[in-house]
Amino acid sequence: MLMHTIATLTELLMPYVMSDVVDRGIAASNIRRVVISSGIMLVLAVFSLTAALISNKINTSVTTSFSSSLCKATFKKINSLSPEQYSKIGSSGLLTRSTDDIFNVEGAASQLVYTVVTVPMMLIGGTALALLADVTLSLIFLVCIPIILCFVVFIVRPLRAMWDISDKYIDVQNRIVRERLIGIRVIRAFNNEDKEHRRAKHATEEMAKYMIKANVRSGYITPVTMLLLNLSTVAILLVGISKVQSGVITEAGDVIAVMQYVTLIANAVINLSWTIAWIPHLRVSVSRISEVFDMPKCDDGSDDNVVAAFPLLEGASVKMDNVSFIYPDANTKALDSVSMFADKGETVAIIGGTGSGKSTLIKVLLALYPHTEGDITINNVNYSSLSKGEIRLAYSVALQKAMIFEGTLRDNITVGRADATDDEVRGAIHDVELDDFLASKEEGLDFLLVGLGQNVSGGQKQRINMARTIIREAPIYVFDDSFSALDYLTEKRIREKLLTRLKGRTKILVTQRVSTAISADRIYVMDRGRITASGTHKELLHSSDIYREICISQLGKGAIGGDTLEE
Repeated sequence: MLMHTIATLTELLMPYVMSDVVDRGIAASNIRRVVISSGIMLVLAVFSLTAALISNKINTSVTTSFSSSLCKATFKKINSLSPEQYSKIGSSGLLTRSTDDIFNVEGAASQLVYTVVTVPMMLIGGTALALLADVTLSLIFLVCIPIILCFVVFIVRPLRAMWDISDKYIDVQNRIVRERLIGIRVIRAFNNEDKEHRRAKHATEEMAKYMIKANVRSGYITPVTMLLLNLSTVAILLVGISKVQSGVITEAGDVIAVMQYVTLIANAVINLSWTIAWIPHLRVSVSRISEVFDMPKCDDGSDDNVVAAFPLLEGASVKMDNVSFIYPDANTKALDSVSMFADKGETVAIIGGTGSGKSTLIKVLLALYPHTEGDITINNVNYSSLSKGEIRLAYSVALQKAMIFEGTLRDNITVGRADATDDEVRGAIHDVELDDFLASKEEGLDFLLVGLGQNVSGGQKQRINMARTIIREAPIYVFDDSFSALDYLTEKRIREKLLTRLKGRTKILVTQRVSTAISADRIYVMDRGRITASGTHKELLHSSDIYREICISQLGKGAIGGDTLEE
């Protein structure tokens, strides 16, 4: 700010020295005066340039640091959001808030010092010095400033709504593109490329329409402002010349000084106009970023100091009693009066078709979403009396989507437990049938996995995910459709090893496969968000039409010919 002030003051002094060169140097044929005044102007120019360069460097460093801190804070806040809060804005909206909106705020911050320091000093200082040089000529120009500002305000008023709509369509466009990239194989398989292209085209056209409207309307500011400023400049020249010819002004340097001050003030007015025009877009960006930060802090369970409410080295019972849940902005219940129970050391399976609510049940069980009705207890302790950190310490979960992070095989597995030794990592690898995979890699545990697991197969991703899960000590283990990419023989061997490793712990298997559920102590059948039946495999073959249909579709009619089914 100090450097900006020095640069501005030196610019304001330049016209005064210039008038001295004209009136007391050139007009008086005083070469010495011309040389001295020119030297002073050169020194002022060097000071102004040096101060401007230092100021720009500091300003760039500060604004870059500010935007970097804002990015980090936004990213940290986004990662602290609950799934319910996350879904209110969505991935695409959070992406644009973390990039485009922060970029807009950074641009505004870089102009802040100039607008706050230089523009007022130029307007006030330039106007005062111009009035000292000649009041009449200065007033001709000053009359234009209120007209310009009124015009700018008129132009700016609708811009906020335009930028708001444009930014919302940027979110929509990002969401559609993201959906296309994730589901490109499905889109091509069903020959829906044209339909998806039309969706993206519509979002892009709507975004562009409002963006163009806002930019075109903003574009009126410069030509109209320059027209009025140039007209005032012509008027100043005409009046100044007539006053010099009539002898009212005896020193031509005053006219030159006024003209230079007019130029400085004009630059300040133009910058002020553009700052006012930028405010609507800035307000939209700040509002969108604030929407993230204004979300209430949630108990996300990430506190490393959370004390386990249950012993981690033994099983725990878990019970859901008439639990219902509805997603935000949804019209129907995703879970409807669900009741299930898993006792200590039991293996419980939840089976159902796609969309039956199995994964939603797990999300509610992990307190990723708050249930709207009913009660959930662990060891007869109600969720309402536990923090999310305490709840999640009770579970070790292999989620449906096997997430692989960029890093070594060891790093990916020890996400489950950071202090695990290499022997413990190899033990987990052995129990999920990844010994051959490890042996085939010269780097061993240091084998580098690409982000999203692009250099491993789907089955290998699932097994790495399971190794990460079982290496962590917990009373309850949840496997959410974690065997779907494995062949039946590999799945059987892994299940046998897991039953041995996790003996005494409670295990919940979420699956679409009968072969996965068949050995469970109790099986719950889900359909349309409800538990329709429960029991052992034999019992369900006789009591549940849905379970029987699943068995027939996967294993054939022979599967229900007797009371037992061989794996």
